[in-house]
Amino acid sequence: MLMTDLKRYKAETWDIMQFMFGKFNDHQLHCVIEFDNHIDENCLKKAVYMSTWVFPLVTCRFVEKHSPPYWESCNFTTDDFVKIVETENVHEEIEKCIVQKTYTFKGPQLKINIIRSNTYDCLCIIINHMLCDAAGFKDYLYIVSSIYSNLKSNPAYTPNFQISSRSVKQVLDNFGDLDKVKIFFSSSQLSKYKGDVYFTLEGDNNSSFIVIHKITENRFKFIKKYAEETKTTINDIVLAAYIRALHKELHCSHIALPCPVDLRRYIPERKAEGICNLTSNMVCDIGKDIGKDYKETLLKVKKSMEHEKKSFSCLKGPMMLEIIFAILPYKFAKSLVSKTFHNPPIAMTNIGIIDEKRLSFYGTKIKDAYITGSIKYKPYFQVALTTFNNKMTFSINFYGTQKDKEKIHSFLQTLDDELPKLI
Repeated sequence: MLMTDLKRYKAETWDIMQFMFGKFNDHQLHCVIEFDNHIDENCLKKAVYMSTWVFPLVTCRFVEKHSPPYWESCNFTTDDFVKIVETENVHEEIEKCIVQKTYTFKGPQLKINIIRSNTYDCLCIIINHMLCDAAGFKDYLYIVSSIYSNLKSNPAYTPNFQISSRSVKQVLDNFGDLDKVKIFFSSSQLSKYKGDVYFTLEGDNNSSFIVIHKITENRFKFIKKYAEETKTTINDIVLAAYIRALHKELHCSHIALPCPVDLRRYIPERKAEGICNLTSNMVCDIGKDIGKDYKETLLKVKKSMEHEKKSFSCLKGPMMLEIIFAILPYKFAKSLVSKTFHNPPIAMTNIGIIDEKRLSFYGTKIKDAYITGSIKYKPYFQVALTTFNNKMTFSINFYGTQKDKEKIHSFLQTLDDELPKLI
């Protein structure tokens, strides 16, 4: 199946921002889906091919030499996207495949490796973060799995998904003029967070890894119940544990933690018009006193996050970026933003729930699934969290040494120890 008809698509502001983040991380999103048996690879290839009708940017290359930059479609076959790797050591092969990168300037912007053993398959899926955030990535995975399932039950099936705007304007357009003025004159800067606390790691730009740490279903259900009893959220609970673990590890007095917020919350039904990046930051800052125990830390986190959620601070950055890239020549805009933006050295991202009803491949049961963020370069450090079928997966992605890997494994256990636990 060959993809033809070269077309150009606008590179949105947040596409460009993720491209600029390439000096901090690999700007890729990574997903692992583990099945209990083999998937139909020919049907999957057809589903991926059909998904390009819905979301053609995965077939594109990024062209920056022109102003403004754009996406240009290329001639790829589905074999350029989907490959099979046969092995008897599935988890070792996952570790190799999941840290691969897409080709920003050549394309395609998607890689799918079917890791196949004698009895079951795993999918390792990598997508360029420039195309979408984690919520957009989930939307794309749901589209592929829906097409696959429909093809299995009806080989003549044709997808009928509607995708339009990928711009952050679809968020801002939901505010009236008065609210837009409030957003514009709010105190938030392009990057509110300026931290001087770093997680000490050696780093190695030639070696990348993803460290995974699982929370069992019973433990997760207990944490959910604890959240209900304390009138907090899962995000609050994890943030509190993360802050306490960082204080133990770094022996510091004050950590302000940026955590991504999905701007789809401002769109009716939280549904974006297209697969895109619609993410900004909230900052959890509970001050120097974290409290004498976990519960005190949690209540401080709850108070901080409730204040952030009521403010417009997370919208100021996206609005200013849209204005800057709209009125200034691309090179000047890029230079200005690069000088102004401060990437947080320590952060957390809650990727949220992967919906097991929507991520469903007809006839093939999914045992586990998780998504991780970009792989960070020293000194940047981020914990990511995904939930699937009442199981939580923590991940930390890093370019580093074996010693770094061992230290990160240890830190994730410290984080786990801080979470509420069954007695």
